[in-house]
Amino acid sequence: MSFIRLEPHPLRDLPSHTNFRGPESKPLESLIDKLLRDEAEPLLNKLRTDLREEPKLRPSPPSTAQVKLSQGTLQNEFWVCRQSDHQDSPADGTGSWREFENGLRHDHAEHEMEYTPSVTKVKQLLNWNQDGSWDPNMRIEVSDRRYKDFIVELNLIVHTFHPGALIRPRAFISWTVSAAISKITPENESEGTSFITIQVPFRLSDTAEDPLYQQLCEDARASVPPRTIFAHYASIEQVELLHPSDSSHRMIRWTMATASAAGGKIPQWVQRNWTLGGVPKAVVADVGLFIGWIMKQRGQRGRPLEK
Repeated sequence: MSFIRLEPHPLRDLPSHTNFRGPESKPLESLIDKLLRDEAEPLLNKLRTDLREEPKLRPSPPSTAQVKLSQGTLQNEFWVCRQSDHQDSPADGTGSWREFENGLRHDHAEHEMEYTPSVTKVKQLLNWNQDGSWDPNMRIEVSDRRYKDFIVELNLIVHTFHPGALIRPRAFISWTVSAAISKITPENESEGTSFITIQVPFRLSDTAEDPLYQQLCEDARASVPPRTIFAHYASIEQVELLHPSDSSHRMIRWTMATASAAGGKIPQWVQRNWTLGGVPKAVVADVGLFIGWIMKQRGQRGRPLEK
């Protein structure tokens, strides 16, 4: 069964953790290996080749990069994918590799709350990097790529919309895996030139179904506003540092794809509609929101992040 999918997983599908180790729990290392080798790589290839690419590039100010948008159905799920190429520079309208890595890889959910107006709360429910049941220095090799420096956590993310009287808050339980990627050759291994972040949807379990996770479920439900609907999404994101032969500047290619279901009474056709502010428009807007946040952080520091 696919792990990167829109249908949310029960909590018993989580990998082993010191605090939550059920009879069906799988070791974190083997689950991540399968996630990267059998699912993430094939999915990225399908997203690039099987979705319908829109002929029109979309602006997302203050980013100077145009956004390429693709949409379509993969394995009976509707996916939206965007790609944008940014000059690797601490200049207005773009960002440096260090700024992208800091903003999108480290503290991913917390930073998303800082630059996305609708995200009003992030609560970390579990953190595998603070758990001693696995080797944080593990390496996974797929073809000519080495995945390392893993960040693994389970988050509760709350989105609040306006007008609040008409649109109820949405909460998402997201298991997030992020890894740095380096190229390996017979001669050497490159410095980290890309990273990947995968978000897998989970649902809160009924107590009778999974009593092991009762306290975790109670904590999550107590952390959301009244009338909140628990929704779900899956996403995969890759950021790559490129050295185009026809340019003197390094470029940063940011690819992100998501499948989502808002739940409640919002029809799917509304969620997918650009004009009505659905998912395609939102994922394009996120590029400008992130670049604007980078520029604000840079201004507050008075300098770009160190290389």
